[in-house]
Amino acid sequence: VLEPPRALSSAVRAIRAFVAGRVKVVAGMGAAGAAPAFAKAVLDRRVPYLTGLIVSKAMALFAVFCLPAGVAHSAIVWICVFLSCGDVVLRILVSRNRRCSAAKHGTDLLLTALMLTESSVCAADAITGRSCKALRLILPFAVLVSIGGNAMRLTKEPPPMDTGVGDVEQGAEDRAVRAIE
Repeated sequence: VLEPPRALSSAVRAIRAFVAGRVKVVAGMGAAGAAPAFAKAVLDRRVPYLTGLIVSKAMALFAVFCLPAGVAHSAIVWICVFLSCGDVVLRILVSRNRRCSAAKHGTDLLLTALMLTESSVCAADAITGRSCKALRLILPFAVLVSIGGNAMRLTKEPPPMDTGVGDVEQGAEDRAVRAIE
């Protein structure tokens, strides 16, 4: 059985605690629920929002493999980390139970942990160490899975608008049609 490195598992725990703390702080801002309304407004603009996330993750992958360790490399990686964490926070704010779930947010949290670990380990290891090379083998898969999740969210059909009028009658008609078939 392979176990994740201690640094990676501690980074994942730290990120989950950070995200949970931020959600509590942001959720408490405003008595009327301004934070969830803001999060919903941001997430409702799916195309520009998710396109920006996908581009930032692709740029971070490019920076990891093509840019030398330095300010530009670190800045691009940190932008990806902040956007991924922000995405998780926004999605938690609009969810019903407002809890972090590994099934829904796991890939973004894993990507964030891997990017943070890469940023710290490869800067200190000067790209020649074994741990940096190992991270460079894992990182593309995490980025591609995360980009795939964002692409699925981008192509998903938007939920129908709830008008509140005729919903009961439409539901009864749908059940009657299914009963006849």
